[in-house]
Amino acid sequence: MCLPKVPDYVNATARPSNPSLPHKFNVTILEIKKLSFIVEIERVDQATGWDRMPITVDWFSYIGNGTVYQNLILWFPDAADIRSINRTTASKYCIEKGGRLVDIVDKAMYDVVYNYCRQTIVFGSNSYARIWLGSSYNPTTDTVTQSNGKHGYNGDWLPGGLPLSGSGSETWTGLLLTIAPPSSTNNHGMYNHPPTSAAPVTQLCSTNLM
Repeated sequence: MCLPKVPDYVNATARPSNPSLPHKFNVTILEIKKLSFIVEIERVDQATGWDRMPITVDWFSYIGNGTVYQNLILWFPDAADIRSINRTTASKYCIEKGGRLVDIVDKAMYDVVYNYCRQTIVFGSNSYARIWLGSSYNPTTDTVTQSNGKHGYNGDWLPGGLPLSGSGSETWTGLLLTIAPPSSTNNHGMYNHPPTSAAPVTQLCSTNLM
């Protein structure tokens, strides 16, 4: 495979080449080069011991204009793709690409995510775009919780009385981020939405750096 540069990200998993074997492995990317990458493979289905066996490593690499925030890389699998999906489908979409939905931790991360989205999404004739976030909103307690259970960023809400809370909005626990194009002064920000209801999004994904 001829690559124009060192990949920005590599995702790899390992499995026994014989699918009947129960062995399970963790794979850690140690180094990424232009023509190769180095991994560390740890067997995790038992405490010690290896059997002689062929192992298959499945992998993919990413080269693109992703952005990095602390130990995360954020990227759009397709910055021009708009699809109407609910949060579960959006999550599966990112998992299939080797990532997960983005959890916004604080104001600094919000600004990085928003500005990256605004500069990267192909808006076309659309006056705004949206992404599903991994965090959830509790309309009763007015709290945001990341997918790992930690507190999430509770700010930069879309103007107009959002987030919705109180009676009748108990199921509005999903979070979407609305992004305005660089040429626009339209309102933008987060809002809560029923996670089972589809919304047209250009989905952003994230994953940990090696």
